[in-house]
Amino acid sequence: MSTSGKTPSNPAPSKKLHQRQGSFFRRLDVRLPWLKLVAVLVIGAIAIFDLLDFTISKINDPEDHVKTAPMSRHVKITERTLEGKKLVALTFDDGPSPETTPKLLDLLTEKDAPATFFMLGSMARTNPDIVKRIRKEHHEVASHTMYHQNLIRIPDDATRADINEAKAVFNDIINHGPSYTRPPYGNINTTITDAVGTPIILWSVDTEDWRSKNTDAIINTTMSEVYDGAIILMHDIYPTSVEAVPALIDTLRQNGYELATISELATAKNLTLIPGVIYYDLLP
Repeated sequence: MSTSGKTPSNPAPSKKLHQRQGSFFRRLDVRLPWLKLVAVLVIGAIAIFDLLDFTISKINDPEDHVKTAPMSRHVKITERTLEGKKLVALTFDDGPSPETTPKLLDLLTEKDAPATFFMLGSMARTNPDIVKRIRKEHHEVASHTMYHQNLIRIPDDATRADINEAKAVFNDIINHGPSYTRPPYGNINTTITDAVGTPIILWSVDTEDWRSKNTDAIINTTMSEVYDGAIILMHDIYPTSVEAVPALIDTLRQNGYELATISELATAKNLTLIPGVIYYDLLP
């Protein structure tokens, strides 16, 4: 059929319009790499800002880098109720050891049990991150002096120097001195009581874990001597002592006892601990 004299229903685009359309897309093709570059720069700026913010937060929290136990996010130590319970303090001497103390901390976290660590200044200085972890996981930091010397058999000046050096180490690591002091071997004289500047915490239950190195013996010795307000002596440098802790905690709890730090135990017994005074247990 002839179409002459009629306007086509779908007229073809003019050459001018086609040229304009082609020009627009050509311009878009040219600009697209720049748009990509701008997007990359914006994303990079955001990433740099986040990195700076993360770094600043790390600087503001010097303990944030300290390794914590795998279950530390579940720690409930600060939520415990101690009222009306028989309480004992589990204490550990001679650490912190990089071989055994981290495992002990893992076990204490799993059992939701606090402890007081009487650490040697020499060991703390070598393992500062473990000291920070102990504090961060709500345990108590205490001093076992600097070098585990028998302080009553060395000159008074050397005794004071040993005690003060340990204090300085803890100050450097956690920004404050130890809460308590336990002289090696439990040996004490007036030079020591005058120099420590903290309450002196000894013990009433000696597990003799260093001697037996046997889980059953440690538990049996503890349970034969334990009582409300007792302070239990152990050592976190022996693998057998660390291995005994879960069963010991379970046995204590089965017999109506709960674990507390020295400070918690003193508070529960309405006691104010006095610097230079010797405590074997904490009874009202």
